[in-house]
Amino acid sequence: MRKLTQWSRLAAVLAVVGTAGCKSLEVTNPNAPDAERAFSDPGAVAGLVTGAMRTWVQVRENYDGALVLTAMADAYTASWNNFNLRYYTSYGVECPERCGWDNRPTSNFRFQVEAFWYGYYGLLSSANDVLTAIRQNEVIIGSQASTDQLEAISVMLQGVVFSSIALNYDQGFVVTEATDLSNPLALPLEDRAVLRDSAIAKFDQAVALLTASPFSSSPSTWLGVVNGRSYSSAEWIKLIRTMQAEALAYFPRNAAENAQVNWSQVATYASGGLSSGAAVDFEFYQDFVTMFSGLKNWSNDITTMRVDTRLAHIITAGPDPSKVHADPWPGVSNPQPNAFDARVGDGSWGPADDFLGNGTVAETANAGSDFAWTPHNNMIPARGQFHQSNLGHIRYSYAAYPGYGLPEQDGTGQIPTYTATMNDLLWAEGLIRGNGSAAQAAALINNTRVGRGHLTPLTGGEGQAALLAALQYEQDIELLGIGPTPFYNRRRIDGLWPMTPRHMPIPAKELSVLKLELYTFGGPENPAGLAPGAGAPSQSVRSAREIGEAMLKAQVREARRHKRN
Repeated sequence: MRKLTQWSRLAAVLAVVGTAGCKSLEVTNPNAPDAERAFSDPGAVAGLVTGAMRTWVQVRENYDGALVLTAMADAYTASWNNFNLRYYTSYGVECPERCGWDNRPTSNFRFQVEAFWYGYYGLLSSANDVLTAIRQNEVIIGSQASTDQLEAISVMLQGVVFSSIALNYDQGFVVTEATDLSNPLALPLEDRAVLRDSAIAKFDQAVALLTASPFSSSPSTWLGVVNGRSYSSAEWIKLIRTMQAEALAYFPRNAAENAQVNWSQVATYASGGLSSGAAVDFEFYQDFVTMFSGLKNWSNDITTMRVDTRLAHIITAGPDPSKVHADPWPGVSNPQPNAFDARVGDGSWGPADDFLGNGTVAETANAGSDFAWTPHNNMIPARGQFHQSNLGHIRYSYAAYPGYGLPEQDGTGQIPTYTATMNDLLWAEGLIRGNGSAAQAAALINNTRVGRGHLTPLTGGEGQAALLAALQYEQDIELLGIGPTPFYNRRRIDGLWPMTPRHMPIPAKELSVLKLELYTFGGPENPAGLAPGAGAPSQSVRSAREIGEAMLKAQVREARRHKRN
C-alpha cells in the first residue's frame, strides 16, 4: 500500500485519535485504490463533490456545533447532557459563570471543539482532490460544461471551509490543491483574519468561474438523496455573495472588532446576495436517514428544547404586560402570551389541546407562526433556573423527530441553511453601520418585521440606534435555527454571558500531532473568551475526512435514538 498523497498527507496532520505516544506522522493508506480513483475516475470525482456538498450543509447544521453555540448565545436552552449542552450553557454550576472549552485530548467535553474542525477540513479534502483531478490530471467529468461546473463549486467549497474556520476558530490552515505538502509539519498556521481573507478571495474566484461557464441547474443529488434542490449558476453566485457578507459581518468577536468591519463592503456583497432580484433560499432535503439537520431536529421539538427566556422575554411583549415572559424563569410557569408579534401571537399550536402531551393550547386564529407556549416546563429543575422556559420554537417542527402526529410532520422536508431573509438583514446592517440609505435599510427590515411579524413599519427616520435595535430583534427571530448565526450575532455586540468563549481553539488531538502546546478559550481563566489559556496535559492517525464522516454517522445514530440524558 502506498503512502497518502496530496491533501491526504496533510490530513494526517489535521486529524488524530487513538492511543498515546505516536512517534511518526507517516501512515499507509488502506483505501489506496479509492485515493487513486479520486484523481483519475470521472465518476469518483463527481461523487466527491456530492459528498462534500452533503457534508457541508450537515456540518453547518450539526448538534455539536450549531446547536450548542446557539444555546451558548442564550437563544435556545435545555438542561440535558446530550452534546454537553448542560456543561457549556449552565451558569455558575461547574464554573463560576460559563465554562471554557474543555480542550483536553481525552475529555468527554471535547467533541464540540472537534465537530467543525474535522467536518470542514474533511470536505476541504474532497474539494482539493476534485481540483487536483481537474487542474493537474486534466480529468473531464462527462463534458467540459459539467467539468467547469464541478471546478467552480469546488473552489466555492474551499471558500466555505476557510470562512467557516475563520468564524469558529482562532487559527487554522489555508491549503489548496496547489499547496506543497511534501513537509506537512512545515505548513504555517494562519490567523483567523488570513482565513477570512482567503475565503473572500476564493469566493471571488468561484464567481468568476461561474460567470464564465453559466448553467441552468446543478445536480439535485448534491442537496438530497431524494428531492434535493437544483440551483442555477446565477443562484450559486447569489449564495456566494451572501456568504461573503457573512464572512465580514459575523467575523468580529466583540463590539470593538464589530466597529472595524467594512460595512459598506458588507452592503455591496449583500446587494448581490440571496434576496437581490428574485429571492431564493438555499436548502437541502432532510430524509432523516442519510441527510438531516441536528440543529433543527432538536431545537424545534418542544418536548426537548425551549427558547431561552432572554429571547422569550423580548418577543412576548404585548398589550398586556402581565403576559410577558420573565427573564430569568420566575420559578412558576410563564403565562400564555398575547404578543404584538404575529410570529408569537397567543402561543397556541397544534390540532388539539395538549398536543404531544405538553399542555399546549389548540391553534386559534391568533396562533403564532414560529413559537408555541406550554405551561409545562420539562427541564430538570436541579440543573438550574436558566434552563427553564415555557416557549418553544416550532417554525421548523416538520424537521424534528418523526412522530409528531401530523402527516406533514414526519421528520422530512427542505432545510434552509442560508435564506433571503439572512441576506436582507446583512444588507440592512451594512447600510445602517456604513452610513448608507436608512430608508432602504428600513425597507429591508420591514420585509419580515411587517411581512411576518405584522409590526409597525419602519421609515428610516428613526435614527441609527432605533434601526439597529429593530434589526437585532429581527435577527433574534428570523435567524433562530439558521446554523450558528445567533452565536455570531450575539458575540459581536458583547451579548454573550460572562466567560463564554468567543471562538474555539485548535482541537487538542490536532495540537498533539502538531507538537504544539495545548490551549483553550473562555471560563474563569479567560473571562473575555479571546485570550488563549492553558488547555490540559498522543495518538494514531485517521484522515480528517474519515473522522468527519464518523462524526456524522454518530449523529445519525443519535438522531434516530433521540434520547435525552
